[in-house]
Amino acid sequence: MPGKTQLNGVCRQNITPKRLYSGGVRSCASTCIIGLIGFICGVLLVNWCKVGVLSKCGVGGMCCREIRLGVSAAESLEDSHEALDDTAEKDKDNFIFVGIMTAKKFIDNRGLASHRTWASNINGKVMFFSSEGSTSGYGVPVVALNGVDDHYPPQKKSFMMLKYMYDHFLDKYEWFMRADDDVFIKGDRLDEFLRSINSSQALFIGQAGTGKADELGKLALQAEENFCMGGPGMIFSRETLRRMAPHISFCLQHLYTTHEDVEIGRCVRRFAGIQCTWSYEMQQILYQNYKEEKGSFKTTLKNKEVQKAVSLHPVKDPDYQYRIYNYLRSVKIMTEHQREVVIHRDIGRMTELIQDGRLPSEPGLSQPPTLKKFIPLIGKEVIPWDFVSRSIYSQTNNNPRRGIDESVKGALDELVNQVIMKVNKNAHLRGRTIDFKEIQYGYYRLDPINGPDYVLDLLLTYRKYRGRKMSMNVRRHAYLQQTFLPVEMREEPGFIEPNYLGVGAKVKSWFQIFSGNSETPTVISKRSEYIDIVMPLMGRFKIFQRFMNNFEAVVMKPRENARLVLVLYKSKDEPDAHRLSLDLVQFYQEKYGKEYIQVVQTDNEFSRGPGLQLGAEHCSQDALVFFVDVDIIFSPASLERVRLNTKKGSQVYFPIVFSQYDPEPVCFPGSPHCECLSSECVLKAEDISDAAGYWRQFGFGIASMYLTDYYNAGGFDLSIRGWGKEDVDLYTKFIENYYSIFRAVDPGMTHIFHTIKCSESLESAQMIMCVNSKAQSYASTSLLANQIYSNPEILRRLEIYSANHGS
Repeated sequence: MPGKTQLNGVCRQNITPKRLYSGGVRSCASTCIIGLIGFICGVLLVNWCKVGVLSKCGVGGMCCREIRLGVSAAESLEDSHEALDDTAEKDKDNFIFVGIMTAKKFIDNRGLASHRTWASNINGKVMFFSSEGSTSGYGVPVVALNGVDDHYPPQKKSFMMLKYMYDHFLDKYEWFMRADDDVFIKGDRLDEFLRSINSSQALFIGQAGTGKADELGKLALQAEENFCMGGPGMIFSRETLRRMAPHISFCLQHLYTTHEDVEIGRCVRRFAGIQCTWSYEMQQILYQNYKEEKGSFKTTLKNKEVQKAVSLHPVKDPDYQYRIYNYLRSVKIMTEHQREVVIHRDIGRMTELIQDGRLPSEPGLSQPPTLKKFIPLIGKEVIPWDFVSRSIYSQTNNNPRRGIDESVKGALDELVNQVIMKVNKNAHLRGRTIDFKEIQYGYYRLDPINGPDYVLDLLLTYRKYRGRKMSMNVRRHAYLQQTFLPVEMREEPGFIEPNYLGVGAKVKSWFQIFSGNSETPTVISKRSEYIDIVMPLMGRFKIFQRFMNNFEAVVMKPRENARLVLVLYKSKDEPDAHRLSLDLVQFYQEKYGKEYIQVVQTDNEFSRGPGLQLGAEHCSQDALVFFVDVDIIFSPASLERVRLNTKKGSQVYFPIVFSQYDPEPVCFPGSPHCECLSSECVLKAEDISDAAGYWRQFGFGIASMYLTDYYNAGGFDLSIRGWGKEDVDLYTKFIENYYSIFRAVDPGMTHIFHTIKCSESLESAQMIMCVNSKAQSYASTSLLANQIYSNPEILRRLEIYSANHGS
């Protein structure tokens, strides 16, 4: 590969507008001293002609500007920056053209995923090339190549794509890249890589190949000849395309193999006089994933080679385009956050030096890394450490020894990756490298203020490849501390300040809304969208009475801008419930008006999905609908969150509801979690403690959305009958249609316990979900464990069972 750029034999370093910004306007060519003639003639006037080299990796330009007397250096520097800004903006759009070869069936899946992810980061233009008549229904920029079909091998398609680049964009871009639709390209790395190369030369860059072992001698290649492999991408300089493209028709008429990348390499070699770069480094730059059989980087995304690569191939699954894109964005965010932390620490140290150490540094990001940031005042505040080896050993979990959670695995992988990258940052200058092998053991804890802390015993491999070569295993302890990102609060339009002003009051009011405390709200919502609360019901009259008491307190009494759409089924088991429910509805309608409750009666067999859709059909087309069950009670703050977190056309809200345990094992005489009337005890609705219930993380039945979004996503699957699954199906449809899903615990929304009956007619998937939900709702793990350990008979039977079964 070519090294540093040469400019007219004078400047031997690669200077880009980016470097000129950081270092000011630098002169790279010899300074024009016109004043020499004036000196000889006796006139002491010197005009300096500054040479501004606006390099584009080898294409230099000069701009002379007269610096007149009276014009300040600051004004001159500002003019220079304006000129550079114009060039940088132009450069942003005209650096590289990326052509993606695809087919009709892949345009709106792989092509769409690429268009919505990495393509936006390319410093130039990205277009997708397909067969004649190809189009996109989602705005993917597609070029339908005349006379080209989607048959394999795609030799004609590949050559005609290069011809199209040559005919339309040769003079507009410095570099041209041909890639497949299952590649992921890192735009920033590609830009950085190509700016280190002289684009004015004829270059053909890629991962060099000579064919598979069984193809040797069958590709019409000489011993010293090669080709650029098509999968990870081929990169052409403008000069290479200029020489080769006019002869594409000849190359198509003289094909020796069925491999389009081999034939492109042959055409470039014949008419451009060059071949693919012989460089081992290209295997890491344009990366071909041989470690995973089906590709998509499902298990190798955090590998060192993948981190360094410019392009990743193959990514067959479009969903993993989004996964890789989001992961790289998160890495960038973490990197920027680390820079922020370092700057804050530098500021803190400088402040202490300036003030001669009289004042301590401010708490937070300015504090140096230490495991003693949090100092407990009492024993209960001590944060325990969890031990990590093959399993996690914890004193705070009901299961003291358990498998490593996926979240912990991901955090450890990310930590180790950052450590190794930091250690190897300048490793090539020292002629050595350090590779990670495994974590021997470690400890971790979560400081809720400062962030997680880790102490890891790492097994590493030290390799020295300069001087006396050696390789050996070493163990090192790593003390690591992560910091939380700063707290951010976003204020949606539609909220006004209270009569009294003040930042503290405003913050307090926001915490009241988000914590469910709505007794004395200090923020008034202007967002008063009408909410249609849709609920199907069959029988269960007493439960419906409880729901209506809650509905009256939250909606009807305060004249809230909402109503109930009740879909009423007839129950064979409770024949009087239908009449009693109608009487109760009539009572509230006479008391508060008919606008608060609408009843939709049906004789169909009860099924939740069809029932909710039937109710939604009685709402306006642009209605904000809130799907609930009769077992749910909610607060006024819950309705506020429905309005805040549901956004038309972009976001739906699936709150995480607190679900109560069965009162029978939980409630006992004097229990603080229960209230008893005569012989019946129930859990307090406002109690959201660990002993009273759990957050239903995997429950998706309670949701709010705009009705237009509900229909756009496809709505409920009306063929699903019986308990469950219809909500999971709808949740999945929103994801597949690229809606944002907002999930958060709602402390004002509680699912009151009721007995779950799993019908034998349920499908296997529904039965598993039903049984699991029933088991989870029985009692807390702590309570069940105490009952088992306090009952010797259960332990004795367990010992007998273990002895008989050898475990």
